[in-house]
Amino acid sequence: MPSKTRSLLELTRLHWFPVGSDCIIWPFAWGSLAASYHVALPMNEVVTNTLFYALLGTLIHCAACIINDVLDREFDRKVERSKNRPIASGAVTVLEASVLLIVFVVAIFYMFSTAGPTALSLGVFGLPACGGTYPLMKRWMHWPSLYLGFAASWAVPFTWVAITGEFDWGMILNVGIASCCWTCLYDTIYACQDKKDDVKAGVKSMAVHLGDGIRLALSVFGATFFACLLWAGYLNGQHLPFYVMSVVAPFLLCLWHIWSFDHNDPLDSWKKFKAGRHGAALVCAGLVVDHYCKLVSLTV
Repeated sequence: MPSKTRSLLELTRLHWFPVGSDCIIWPFAWGSLAASYHVALPMNEVVTNTLFYALLGTLIHCAACIINDVLDREFDRKVERSKNRPIASGAVTVLEASVLLIVFVVAIFYMFSTAGPTALSLGVFGLPACGGTYPLMKRWMHWPSLYLGFAASWAVPFTWVAITGEFDWGMILNVGIASCCWTCLYDTIYACQDKKDDVKAGVKSMAVHLGDGIRLALSVFGATFFACLLWAGYLNGQHLPFYVMSVVAPFLLCLWHIWSFDHNDPLDSWKKFKAGRHGAALVCAGLVVDHYCKLVSLTV
């Protein structure tokens, strides 16, 4: 692969796929699968929607990484893990990155346009207002991971409205808060890789701000994830497969990650961050299994 092509691929983080991209995909998947269960969509439509939102989430993650690297190029040069990123190292220019960003944004907004006018409005507002501003938060606040969780979770109302055609604020808020807490929890674990360099560079992060209280704080986010998803299941009329696979199992897994990881060891933080996808995938698996059981019961 030519060096420029490789550098552009690294700029979008697609060379890590699905690591990283799945942090944006999960809120889309949870929202769309919960909405699909609500209206009892046929399984072939569930699969089609899931693939559509997985692609959309991947494109949004790529665009967000480009924005992040453009805005953070000076910070990245001061952090050991990020100093060799394409823009920070000079392998890709800001102009080249900007052109690539435009390509992704056009593709994203085209996909938004196929989801209906209300969902399109949510996408047009949510992407720049949430995703586009996240990289700036580490300059202004000690809770950028929480803001990332909020930014990623606008996918929940987007998918819910696109599939059901209505706003159900009970479901939207509970699934959205669960998604926000999950994203915040694992992004904070991810940020533990850079604690020492962040202090030197003046970068604000929850990993630095929480210090030795990080396990207790992350446990609160984990418990909130559990409570919100549990209540969302009740509101949506979910059954046993959802509660076992989508609520209890991921909650126990994230507690194990919180209380077993070494927040002073970058390698272990990276390992636990990557392992977070297994719990998020369990949420999806429970929703799919419960959906299938519902469709079967309707045909009997």
